[in-house]
Amino acid sequence: MSKNELKHCLEIAPVFSKLSAADRDEVVRLAQRRQYDKGEHVCMQDTVWKDVLYVQSGRLGWSMLSPDGKRQVVFEMGPCDIVWPHSLFDGEPMPASLEALETTVVYAWSGKTIVPIVSRHVEAVWDVTRVLVKAMRNVREIVYGFAFHRVSGRLARLLLHRYEPENGQSVKRDLTLDEMADGVGTTRELISRVLHRFDSEGLIDVSRTKFVFNDLAKLENLTE
Repeated sequence: MSKNELKHCLEIAPVFSKLSAADRDEVVRLAQRRQYDKGEHVCMQDTVWKDVLYVQSGRLGWSMLSPDGKRQVVFEMGPCDIVWPHSLFDGEPMPASLEALETTVVYAWSGKTIVPIVSRHVEAVWDVTRVLVKAMRNVREIVYGFAFHRVSGRLARLLLHRYEPENGQSVKRDLTLDEMADGVGTTRELISRVLHRFDSEGLIDVSRTKFVFNDLAKLENLTE
């Protein structure tokens, strides 16, 4: 991608499209082209990183390490996406690492270069806010999904322990949603969603009065 092509892309990109033509030209002039190979880190979790990136091609993945050292890719970014790092706004370490999931080309600006330009345009500043809020909403849904999977395992364990069923066995449903929620430490709404999923996937036939356990092996796998 040439600088001229980058200019056309930024004309329709969030935040940059709200700049004046002169300031957008300045942004294009200051852009630094970088290439990252698959597996190469752009930034590391728990370090302060303030570069803004425009993804030209490839894929970047935000990943986090749990306290026990397990790596989880939270979400991905692709062509035309723009990275606005948390450290740029609060000076604190990044909550996640950013790495190339394949060969990736970006255009980059340092925070001290891009912030003064964007700050001259109120609509651009508001656009940054919208981009960050959208990212927060995406992360919320992803974290909710993680919670969903954890609840699935805990609920499967609770049901197997309480009813000790055999494959195909029908048992009286004597636990309310609230009681199940209390038993696994979540909400009745999430319990309802997990039960619906168990039913749709054929693990348990769920009715108002009974459970029919159809696939004990899969339920036991969820508890691992």
